[in-house]
Amino acid sequence: MKKLIVLVAILCCFESISQTVEDFKGIDSLGRAFTAKLKQGNLEQFKGGTPPKNTWTYDKLLKYQEDLNNSDITIFSGDLIGPSTKASVYSYNLFAYSKSDVHTYNYYFAAIVSIDISDGQPKVEASYLFTEEDALKNWWGHVFGLYHTNTIEKIPEEYRLPICPPPPFKE
Repeated sequence: MKKLIVLVAILCCFESISQTVEDFKGIDSLGRAFTAKLKQGNLEQFKGGTPPKNTWTYDKLLKYQEDLNNSDITIFSGDLIGPSTKASVYSYNLFAYSKSDVHTYNYYFAAIVSIDISDGQPKVEASYLFTEEDALKNWWGHVFGLYHTNTIEKIPEEYRLPICPPPPFKE
């Protein structure tokens, strides 16, 4: 009887882990689908948009689109999933930048998609886009906090970056 209880407990743990893996697959899949056009430089959805003050500008997105087609510029991009303050919400983060020298990283954007997994079916709760310096600094500060406090360790390895992305400022 004792062995049966232990076996059931182990199976329950594996079921829980399996569900978590499926949740992260769903978050990743939905986040990638939501940001795919942006990553490819297809900006039609942003044309004529009225973003919240100091978050993003269409002109800066156009610079990304132009540089995607410039073979002299290498654009680095990355994505990661981070936890939220709400237990059932995670953020899918996509970012793109280039380097102008060893210590200077020029971010084109950071896009964040908040995804709620509370009912087992991932759904977008909110989305954010940043191209402006202060917004990018705030975004990076949040991401740095995930790495600095080891909170990122709660995310499976395949859905995080091995190290924190470089800062979008030189200071």
